[in-house]
Amino acid sequence: MIMNGGPTFGRRTALAGAAGIAAVLTLPAARAGAAGGYDLPPAFTEAQRAYLAIGFEHNEAGGYAWGESYFLLGLVRMYQAYGETSYLDTLVDRLDHVIATTDRGRGVTDYLGRSGPVWRTAGNYTAAHGVITDAAGTPAIQVRWAGTRGAESTAVITESTGGTFTLALRNPATATVITRTGLSLDPAAANYAVNVINAAYAPGLRWTAVDLRDQPGPADPPPAGTVAFASQYYVFAVHTGMVAYPLALFARVVAETKGLRKRYGSAGKRAAEAAAAAIAFHDGEFVINDAGLGDYVWPRNAPIPFDGLIQPYNQSHGPGQAMAELYRVTGDASYRDRVAAMINSYAHGVRTDADGAYVWNYWPVHSELYSGYTKADDLSSYTPAYSAVRSIEDISHAAITTEFLEAAERAGIRHPDLDLTAIARTFVKNVIRSETQVWYRVDGTAEAVPGNAVQAARWMPYARYDAEIYAQCLRVYDAVQLVPSQGSHALGIGYLNWARKRGWERG
Repeated sequence: MIMNGGPTFGRRTALAGAAGIAAVLTLPAARAGAAGGYDLPPAFTEAQRAYLAIGFEHNEAGGYAWGESYFLLGLVRMYQAYGETSYLDTLVDRLDHVIATTDRGRGVTDYLGRSGPVWRTAGNYTAAHGVITDAAGTPAIQVRWAGTRGAESTAVITESTGGTFTLALRNPATATVITRTGLSLDPAAANYAVNVINAAYAPGLRWTAVDLRDQPGPADPPPAGTVAFASQYYVFAVHTGMVAYPLALFARVVAETKGLRKRYGSAGKRAAEAAAAAIAFHDGEFVINDAGLGDYVWPRNAPIPFDGLIQPYNQSHGPGQAMAELYRVTGDASYRDRVAAMINSYAHGVRTDADGAYVWNYWPVHSELYSGYTKADDLSSYTPAYSAVRSIEDISHAAITTEFLEAAERAGIRHPDLDLTAIARTFVKNVIRSETQVWYRVDGTAEAVPGNAVQAARWMPYARYDAEIYAQCLRVYDAVQLVPSQGSHALGIGYLNWARKRGWERG
């Protein structure tokens, strides 16, 4: 997918919810009506009802990463706001559901055949494969599409005579059909199908191919017909981190609160163990470079866009926030060291503007996507080349980073050159557009439609530095007249309650 001027990965389809959300943010500030206000418990009760009605059973379309995770965090924030254990009771119910529906719990696997304590995904998040056989039906060439709607791709084989065949590649995300004639399965041929398909690759036409045979050589062409594609399964570190974070946070709150240990001690232990096991699944993907900058890197040949490359800030910070809490729970220095390296990476790229606010890009400034790369660089199998992408981070993705930095600060993990009050200034100076509007990007540019604007409430940890963040988010929610319909809405409402009750004073 292309979003914010650069590539993203369907991290979340922004849901507008009910029709009332479509109203532009130009209404006068007003408190919500009969429900009693978005910063009061009845609003969260309604958001909880709406979220639970969705009934996510797995993460294969990202429902846990971008729904369940936010709802779980909202429950913790509501507990911190009011001290009502009913919120934790609901969290424990969801905890057991989330643990029971890991890949291991469901008996399903990822692209490598691993069935881990994590939550796989597919669909628009991952590449899809189709297999071209030889005349005998032996798999010969794997054709891949690393864009959206991959499972709807087709490879149509015609004119399979005289040792060659014609191939037409189609994906409904583009009107362009790649048609090539006279293709061969022989690697020595000038029209070897793998080379011809790979030559057709472009950033908007993400077709690639590999030979599946142990000893590629001449073979009779495939029979005429249509090759179907299947989405591949992959576990994203950011998905894991988003789910693990509220679990680790809950475990830490229980461990630090004497009055909770008897009732929730066992659940807290389960949550901590689940979070730690999930984060450990991705240990091999975390890299600290020679300059001490830490980032998650997608494994080369993983069936996803941008395999082999450094991930965006927010995608590293998803697991980073979980590690900050796990460090507080366990005291394990390896969590601290990785969090510190991620903060180094962020500090390396963040800039301070004239108002003393922080501005940063979607991609780390030391990443391959920030600079751009070519096929000759041989960096990625599924996305062999891509132009430089230097888009500014948007407020929704940025909220993962801001949550991470605040979690690290509270864990005592700091960078000497970073000042978190500058993030509060980013919101007040750059994000606020008018009394009831916000900008989309952290540099104060681009229109934020209502579905984006309500995500601003996820910056609420910084209301402890500037109360205007709480006041502005409440005005935005009132102006939109949000009808909750997803997990992030529950979290936003939870954060409004949390800020009104100064929840940061309770952990």
